[in-house]
Formats: sequence, structure tokens, C-alpha cells
Amino acid sequence: MLNNFILEQQLSVANILGEGVIWDHRSQLVYWTDINNKLLYSATFDGGMTIFPCPEKLCSFGLCHDPQWLICAFASGFAFFKPSTLQIQWVAKCPVSLPNLRMNDGRVDRQGRFWAGSMVEPPLDEPLSAALYRLELDGSLSEQRQGVEIANSLCWSPTADKIYFADSPKRCIEVADFDLLSGDIGQFQIFASTERGAYPDGACIDSEGCLWSAQWGSSSVKRYNPEGQLLLTLTLPCQQPSCVSFAGPELKHLCVTSARQGLKQNKVTKHDGDLFIYSTPYIGLPEAICRMEVPNI
Repeated sequence: MLNNFILEQQLSVANILGEGVIWDHRSQLVYWTDINNKLLYSATFDGGMTIFPCPEKLCSFGLCHDPQWLICAFASGFAFFKPSTLQIQWVAKCPVSLPNLRMNDGRVDRQGRFWAGSMVEPPLDEPLSAALYRLELDGSLSEQRQGVEIANSLCWSPTADKIYFADSPKRCIEVADFDLLSGDIGQFQIFASTERGAYPDGACIDSEGCLWSAQWGSSSVKRYNPEGQLLLTLTLPCQQPSCVSFAGPELKHLCVTSARQGLKQNKVTKHDGDLFIYSTPYIGLPEAICRMEVPNI
């Protein structure tokens, strides 16, 4: 089946920490962020690309009903952001107990709520001080999980009865029952463990309910069936794949971000930090859209 994967585009953006890639089917744009450089990217499938400066580190984001706006997890909290004008409307700041604590991976659930987790950057004085948050439709913030080091891999099964999550340094992806209406989470169990040196980062679900995991440090993206069995490994020309998403008019293209962060200068290759777009025989799911209303300006 890997013979059916074709690297159709490689955008040579050399991101320090490329992350958070998603596809907006309405505008036919791929969005992703370079967290450390405080930049948001958008690209078309014909090679056009636009880069927007951000007011602080943009760690993850989701789509809004108004396609001009994004719901974002910036380093210090949640806000609406309009890239074309650089307008920002803060919704909720996150509790910050450490100067090196920031937001990280996030996604909109199918009820239209935005979720995001935080992480502790080095030095790790208190490594388990991060958490997973749910942004309610009324703008309030609720903590859903504590004792996290690096929150990642947030996604839902096709029917949204399961939620997936990873605390990356633990080298395992977890799964729990999920109540879509209430947003309540059941008991997390191990879904899949990763190899030594492979850390589960961004993830997404395809139309068959299989989970795709970008695994930092492994030069690979892996596909697991709903029972957690490894089905395939896609080897990449970068060392630190960071996030993955299906894109394109038919959702048959797989976009993968990557990062140069932490690599020694003599170990960085010309491909590290680029965005890779593969054609695949698989079909993804459209991104959910946040139901929160952008405040009137």
C-alpha cells in the first residue's frame, strides 16, 4: 500500500517548530504554525503561500464559522485571531504556575468546542504541571486532565464516542470514552505504545476510524486501526515529524509538519522543518468548526 503514497509537494519553509496543520475545506487552504518563530502559514495546492506574524507563540488553532477567523491556543491562553488584519480577541487566559508553561496541541470537537493542552518547556523544574483544557461555548475554561508534561495527539473517533490523547514523553497514545453532548471523558487506557526514541506528537483520524500519528524523533508517521494495532509506517525525509492532517478537495492528501528544534547544527538536514504533502489511497475527515461566536469589534 505504501507504493500508493506519492510526495507531491515539499514546501521548503525550514520551520523551527512546525505544528498544528489543518485543512480548511471552505477556502481550500492548508494552515500550520511555526510556534517558535510566532508565524502562521497558509498555502494553496498550487503552491501559493502566505505568512502571517502572530502576537505571541501560536501553538494550535481551529476553524470558525467565519472563515476569516481562527480559534487559537496562543502560548498564554485562548483567543480569536484574524490573520488578514492581525486582530486578536482574547477569550480566556490559562492558569500559569511556571514561566516555562505554555499551551500546545489543540483541536475543535464535533460539538464545536475547542480543546487544547499545555506543556512545560525546559528546564523541567516541575515537569507534570501541564493540563488539558476544554473551552466551553460560553467562553469559560475547564480543566479536564492534570499532571501532564507535554499534551499532544488530541483527536476524536469518527462518531466522537472516543477521545485520543498523549503525554508525549510517556511514549504512548491513550484512548477514553467520550460523551459528545457533555464533553465528559471516561477513564483513559493505553491505545498504542511507541518505539524507543519515537514520541507521539500531532494526530488525526481517517474515515475508517484509524489514527495517524506523527512521531517526533522517528522520521515516520504511523497508522493504527481502532484497536490500536499498527497497520503501516510512512517513512519521511525529516527527523522530527510533528503534526499530521488530511487535506485536499477529496481529503486524500496527507500533510505533515516537521521541526528543527533541538537538532544539533551539524545534524540538521535540508528537509528538517519542511511541510510534506503526500497523495494517499486513504480519506480523511473534515475539520470540525468552532461554534463560539467571535465577539463584535
